[in-house]
Amino acid sequence: MAEEKPKTLWSLYLILILVFINSANNGYDGSMFGSVLSFQEFKDYFGINAQDTLTGRLASIINVGNIIGGFAAMWVVDFRGRRFALVFGSVLIIIGAILQGTTVGDTQLIVGRCIVGIGLPITVSAAPIFVAELSPPHIRGTLVGLYNCFWYAGSFLSRVTVVSLNDYVGDLKWRLPLFLQMTPSVIVVLTIWLLPESPRYLILKGRDEEATRILAKYHAGGDENAEIVTSQVSEIKNALAVEEATRPDSFSSSMRGLIQILSKKSDLHRLFVSTKIQHTKLKFKLIKINQLAWMIAWYPGVSIISYYLSPMLTNAGITDSATQLWIGIGIDICSFLAAITGSLFFVERFGRRKMALSATFITVAAMLVMGLCTKATQDDDGNAVPNKTATIFAVLAIYIVQIGFSGNWTPLQALYPTEIFNFSLRAKAAGITNVFWGTSGFLFNNVNPIGLGNLHWKYYMVQMVWNGVWIGFVYFLMVETKGRTLEQLDALFNKPNAVKESLKAVEPDQTYETSEKKVVVA
Repeated sequence: MAEEKPKTLWSLYLILILVFINSANNGYDGSMFGSVLSFQEFKDYFGINAQDTLTGRLASIINVGNIIGGFAAMWVVDFRGRRFALVFGSVLIIIGAILQGTTVGDTQLIVGRCIVGIGLPITVSAAPIFVAELSPPHIRGTLVGLYNCFWYAGSFLSRVTVVSLNDYVGDLKWRLPLFLQMTPSVIVVLTIWLLPESPRYLILKGRDEEATRILAKYHAGGDENAEIVTSQVSEIKNALAVEEATRPDSFSSSMRGLIQILSKKSDLHRLFVSTKIQHTKLKFKLIKINQLAWMIAWYPGVSIISYYLSPMLTNAGITDSATQLWIGIGIDICSFLAAITGSLFFVERFGRRKMALSATFITVAAMLVMGLCTKATQDDDGNAVPNKTATIFAVLAIYIVQIGFSGNWTPLQALYPTEIFNFSLRAKAAGITNVFWGTSGFLFNNVNPIGLGNLHWKYYMVQMVWNGVWIGFVYFLMVETKGRTLEQLDALFNKPNAVKESLKAVEPDQTYETSEKKVVVA
């Protein structure tokens, strides 16, 4: 295939930045609420502290919304295209943010956070799918990885907002950060109409000429007869022709798509390597699962830093709220730079498996250091014991785990689930993945404050083991997706040993096998 013209790629980059802004929604909440929890005014207003169960419920209610929104995403993302889903989810986030910022009690705050939680998985499901479906194969990993990097832009915005209000006395100190959670969504709603629709969605709807024009504009400088355009159109048509799912614009078809995922071995493999949720081995060969998938366990492993950085630093001997906030800003800056580096230089150079394994080892080691250093700053009852050296190394370990995670896992979190499913199942799988993310987040956001409050430094040892288990599962179960088109990846998962096959060199011209018949890709 001929390579895309540089000017064409720059126009693609510019429009995708508007989609990347959507990723800031997740990062804003992850850092904002943890920072708000450090404000005494917020604690006094709601009568809570940073380590009781009410704190966990307030933090985790957004995960309840994630579960609801994940199920909704299975239908909404396919209903009227990816752009519609982005707008729909963004409007929900705006409504939820207004309720949060104007709250008169914990009930309204909970409702607002739940509505935000419903909107997030809808946008998070649609956006990376849109980026993946619009991107050329050889830079798809980079572009989808960059999408997730903007998580830190939202996190940075929230921390800067909180720091600027640190000396303010009054309810506005915590209300404004809650209210400003709508900022990325407002930008998305106002600019989404500047974006084209997904070419794969258009071809599914019979709008081939429009899809061809879009691919030509962003992949070949407007040349509709370019090889990279004609081959992609042909490949997409062939793949869609043999997919089993029915039309995705009805609720019943979404349910049939879900049933397909749960009843085919190849689709189950994809699902469980995109959600990392435990499942028992069943005797029925049709749904035989003997694996734990990879993505979701990472969320519990690092969410403790996103939502509970303040009590973690307190346990390490840093109690000043301003110092805690500045440490958080430093973490965001370093993490953002690491994520950008991973997306630009690691994803397409080293592949997905090597990045995942590297991040896993780094996280396990850093959790061990955090635990040992925190132990040195506490007595057996959890009371603070001055130890400057241990405190410095504890903070350094927090930086290391976030940089290691951001440089490796952050690009993969949005990329991998969108790569491994075919078109008709992509939205359903993204919705299911978000349901599992929400369920896991709800569990661990309730467990984390209890673990920190009761186990103290020992809780980091639990986190170390929890993350370390996945080294083997990533090695044995994670399929390498580097260098293949989305349609070629569809065929890869239908092979008997997808992991082994994925490690072989990618042939430029090949015949791949779908679930129904063989299709020749030119």
